[in-house]
Amino acid sequence: MNEMKPVLVAPCGMNCNLCSRYLDPSKVPYPNCPGCRPRGRGCIHKRGLCKKLRKAELAFCYECEDYPCEDLKALDKKYQKNYNCSFIEHLDYIKKHGIEEFLKIEKEKYKCPNCGHYICVHNGKCYNCNMKLQGDQ
Repeated sequence: MNEMKPVLVAPCGMNCNLCSRYLDPSKVPYPNCPGCRPRGRGCIHKRGLCKKLRKAELAFCYECEDYPCEDLKALDKKYQKNYNCSFIEHLDYIKKHGIEEFLKIEKEKYKCPNCGHYICVHNGKCYNCNMKLQGDQ
């Protein structure tokens, strides 16, 4: 099983290790999206509009005095509704316990019961064995 890379946890709390654009080998080039940090993007969801992220003044949004800002709240609401995933909960956990502990939990939560690779947060699919978890997105 591939390791989850801390660099693939975006400033907003999205775990890009579990994103369909990262996991899906049919996306060209593979992986199609290397995540916000490796690309030098402050935030893909804000399209670089957050000055603090664009200038790399923050590693995570929770470090901002405006946390959680209205944009993050809206993004969090969308992900909770569509994918049962909360970026704000991710960020609060990372702030309290650190990135390595967060990734340990994510590894177990999204481990495919069939092959041990990761289940995509967006569609509940394992791109390694094509298993689709019932009841997932």
